[in-house]
Amino acid sequence: MRIFQAVVSNLLSFSHPTDLQQWFLNRFLSTLFVILILLFLPAVSHIFAQSNGTSSNYQVRGRIISKTDNTPVEFASLVLYNANDSTPVDYTATDISGNFSLTPKDKGGYFIAVSFIGYEPLKTHRFEISTEKRKIVLPDLLLEESGQLLSEVVVTGRKRQVVYKLDKQVIEAAEFLSAAGGTAADILLQIPSIRVDAEGEITFRGSSGFKVYIDGKPGSLNGAATLEQISAGQIDNIEVLTTPSARNDADGAVGIININTKKSDMQGWSGMVNLMGSSVWSRNIDFLVALRKKDFRWQLSGEASRRFVLSDYDQRKRIITPELLTTDHSTGLRKRHTAWYYLTSSFDWFKENTTWSAGITGGYRDRWRGGELHYEDIYEPATTGEKTYGSFDGKDFVNLYEYHLRGDLGVEHYFSGREGHKLTASLYGLYEGGAMENFQTDLWDMRGKQVNGHRAWEYEYRFTGQVNADYVYPFDNETGKFESGYQLFSYTEDGDYAIDMFDQEQDAFIRRDDLYNKYLFRRDIHALYALVSDVRERFAYRLGLRGEYTYRKLGNNFEWARHSRHRFDLFPSVHVSYTLNDHSQIRAAYTRRITQPELFYMEPYVVYVDYNTAQMGNPFIKPEYTNSVEGGYHYNFKNGNTISATLFHRARKDKIERLRVPYHSSVTLDSMANVGNDYSSGMELAANLQFNKYWNLDANTSYYFYRIKNQFKIDDDEESWNWQLALNNNFDVAKNSRVRLEAYYVGPMVSTQGRVDGFFYLNIAARQQFPKQKLTASLVVRDILSTAKYINTRSGIGMETLTKIYPRSPLFTMTLTYTFNNFKQQRKAEGPNHDLFEGTNR
Repeated sequence: MRIFQAVVSNLLSFSHPTDLQQWFLNRFLSTLFVILILLFLPAVSHIFAQSNGTSSNYQVRGRIISKTDNTPVEFASLVLYNANDSTPVDYTATDISGNFSLTPKDKGGYFIAVSFIGYEPLKTHRFEISTEKRKIVLPDLLLEESGQLLSEVVVTGRKRQVVYKLDKQVIEAAEFLSAAGGTAADILLQIPSIRVDAEGEITFRGSSGFKVYIDGKPGSLNGAATLEQISAGQIDNIEVLTTPSARNDADGAVGIININTKKSDMQGWSGMVNLMGSSVWSRNIDFLVALRKKDFRWQLSGEASRRFVLSDYDQRKRIITPELLTTDHSTGLRKRHTAWYYLTSSFDWFKENTTWSAGITGGYRDRWRGGELHYEDIYEPATTGEKTYGSFDGKDFVNLYEYHLRGDLGVEHYFSGREGHKLTASLYGLYEGGAMENFQTDLWDMRGKQVNGHRAWEYEYRFTGQVNADYVYPFDNETGKFESGYQLFSYTEDGDYAIDMFDQEQDAFIRRDDLYNKYLFRRDIHALYALVSDVRERFAYRLGLRGEYTYRKLGNNFEWARHSRHRFDLFPSVHVSYTLNDHSQIRAAYTRRITQPELFYMEPYVVYVDYNTAQMGNPFIKPEYTNSVEGGYHYNFKNGNTISATLFHRARKDKIERLRVPYHSSVTLDSMANVGNDYSSGMELAANLQFNKYWNLDANTSYYFYRIKNQFKIDDDEESWNWQLALNNNFDVAKNSRVRLEAYYVGPMVSTQGRVDGFFYLNIAARQQFPKQKLTASLVVRDILSTAKYINTRSGIGMETLTKIYPRSPLFTMTLTYTFNNFKQQRKAEGPNHDLFEGTNR
């Protein structure tokens, strides 16, 4: 193990693709990828050989529902047997609505065996297929829950970890053991084309422009911050919508991530508690208590969490000005921590055809990042060329915190006389008060005398409000429908900025009144949309159009930066699918999206994040516009095995990116800019294979070409071939024990001014349930070989930087989960579902 770790670490330690060892690494990983595919092809071929693709004129259809609460049972396994000799003829699994379809080969007598974890096995009576009755529909088949506790089901039963639907991927949170004790961000890393940088920023197919929703409602923070705020223990599943329809917000170039939290459907009292601790002293406690009666449900949930990330930092920077060449080498430990404390209470009232809902959330958030670094500087004046040297110790941090209060109201009404005819309305308001963004740097010489530093503060108050009204009218054919709706979104932020700079002559921090700024920002968006969808035998479609009027105003002390903008945009969407047979489907989609600039992109003043790095916004930044096209194929075969393939192309105009330029002496300035256009085209492959009852493999890979056509570099445009690979093995080693081994390779990626190198890492996770199955313990070891890294090279006119960040690893995380009164998650009752394009829940 140590020899292998040393070899891999040595191979991965080079930062430039021109190095001979980097070339060998690429060849090694490419060869490994081919070998792995060849190794798995026989297994896949064997499973395919067992699947039945013979066409037939006979068909048996029906639906599986739970006898307890009359809700559909998804993923139930069905096998069709010949009644004469009990030989299996066909097999399938139920869809989200509990529906199934089986294909007899000839006329005669048959019966069906149904099984699903947590329910008693069911075998139907014999039924006949004849020339006169070629296609039959069976009465609903009722599954009765077994006496086995739900917590036992979690270990011995297994859902599909990632379900691929027409316009989204649904990730089952409980199936990823390595996310135990983590957050929504840890769960998302399991899907293709997702990557995380050293600061925790998440990108998908090369872009960070996505919006995060929680239970169908916008999150209160930006995308990555919202994902890191939600504990994995509170999550039921995550929906990733890469081509959202016109019903959804147009904001977010990549699409929408919707996090569905756990909700109890158990009558009476039930609940759960999660405790987490890690080797870097991260800790978390979260809970959920629910009371469910016939006509209402009340829930109380809360969380107290502090999470830490520690990394070793090494940066070399060269800054060239007409007067001076400065070379800086900084090393040390950098830290990042997030803390949040909240309570949420929600209430649902079920009254005949109407459901009323209300919720309130209050809490406190604190995000901090900083470090203690040592600096070695070399100065070469252009006039003399004589080198001088300087050594310094420094501290820096950025601290953001606020209190928040949020209220939600909603109503959903179903009209009688036509199934699916409904009107929904919702509103929410979010107030964030006492918000502070605090920036601080200090620099001392080796005698301990302070030579530089600054203190900066942003005091803020923020308000966000949104109103939605959505209407659905089904057509007479029961498969098509018309949808329309209105949305109002409003965001206001009021704050001021002040900065103190260290003055060596006075040996004190002096207020810079010339840099003081008071600002007021507002953005209002009014949107209308309409969609038409239908299913014609095997063909389904949805056509949509969304119109948005946007008003944006930025007021501040700097007259040159004040402005207001009015804009109207149209966002069409097209989704089509064709069902080839009971096991396979092809799909295609097109959508147009926008990424609205965040306020911090536009703040027209300078802040320092460390001694030699300053940042400044661009008040005239323009929004990004993205056109995306996708095509996909999905195949289900025996024992719930699945294979999916997706082709995609995305073209983005006015890409927003942070550019780095020389500022003064050894300091660089990062500022936001519309750097040009970028394009990504490629494919994603995913498979979930059950080799036997003890071993399951889920694997995914992505391979795509990425190009930036930029206007801020004097040489050729940046481009790269990017690929990622994930191989995750799940082993049921005992009745109540499961182990998961994960292997990841994240390939290199280019940016406007440089590139980020690739890296490889391994995780291992184990979950054990104890007697009575109410207590579950999980142990996760991340990056067990200490090979994860972040190496970034950037260059521009007068500036070069090489940054290396190595997270402290391996990282150990222990989680304990306790459920009481057989806490059971909600299963949404549905009738026949022809909505193949369902997006974010309202």
